[in-house]
Amino acid sequence: MNIRAIWSYYLDINIVNITFSIFIMYLLDNRYWGIFMFCTLGILVGRFAFKHFKENEYILYFNLGLSKKKLLKIVFVLNLILSIPFLIIAILF
Repeated sequence: MNIRAIWSYYLDINIVNITFSIFIMYLLDNRYWGIFMFCTLGILVGRFAFKHFKENEYILYFNLGLSKKKLLKIVFVLNLILSIPFLIIAILF
């Protein structure tokens, strides 16, 4: 597995995802919704932005043996692992 390619895709998706999640967090004035959006709907918003602006890069990932479904699974699992400590901190403080 090409870690560099996965990292590049992860960053491209999460730049939009983090922006969207912070916007929702401030809009709803609830940090739990921000964390929830980071794990779920934000990934889909990031994927939509990636598909709209960088769709040709999917060919590169496909040539490296990474399908769209596999890339989204990796992003979802990494975001879930990353957001669990933030959720625990948000609950404690």
